[in-house]
Amino acid sequence: MNGFPMAILLVMPVLLAASVSALPDKVSTTATPDLSGVRAVAISGDASSISITTRSDLPYGASLSGRRKGWFSSWYSSWYFADCRDNSDMRVDGAVLHIDIAASSWLDPSDCVIEVNANVPAGAALRIDQSAFTARLDGRFSDLAIGGKAADVTFDGHASGIDIRADAVRASLDFDRVETDERVSIRARALDAYLGFGENVPIDYRVTAKASWVDARRPSVPGAMPRVEIDGDFVRVRIR
Repeated sequence: MNGFPMAILLVMPVLLAASVSALPDKVSTTATPDLSGVRAVAISGDASSISITTRSDLPYGASLSGRRKGWFSSWYSSWYFADCRDNSDMRVDGAVLHIDIAASSWLDPSDCVIEVNANVPAGAALRIDQSAFTARLDGRFSDLAIGGKAADVTFDGHASGIDIRADAVRASLDFDRVETDERVSIRARALDAYLGFGENVPIDYRVTAKASWVDARRPSVPGAMPRVEIDGDFVRVRIR
């Protein structure tokens, strides 16, 4: 008889672990179906993972998803109704799509990943002002303005102006064409960047830093466009 309660205590953690591992992470989504009239996107707040395109062959729309991860994600999702995206907000005001990211409560026993996905009309302007984020931007934009503490940006397409301000930045900016109106400005304490403009494109670039490593195939051409200005403490940059 004395061994029976002990057997229960030994078996229950195993059963609990098995049931938790079999449960999926909770994913919740808010969608905005029609963004055909949007000309700008403004994203602010806490950390998120961002993906924005300007594809004309797909519907224009946006989604805001919350996904739990970590040790307690499945257990928490099964026992509590609230999801980790509840405090975030997405709305259209005139021609501007506003997305405000709010982290879940610090009492949460599970990490939350907020994911922003949007496809907007070509030529839209984009502003991101968050504490930390990763962003994948594909397509044609008018201007990109990015600010925060930590930013990881991958850009493939075209923008007339790119302005990045953050403490720590990792950026891959790959222009698929040059229209000689491009201006790129990056200011960061720590920067690891790649800038690609194509073969045999004259570029006016200036790098100011306490410590820097600059790899460029051609010398700077004063007065040329594209124009690149980089300021930072510790900088590593490749220009192609």
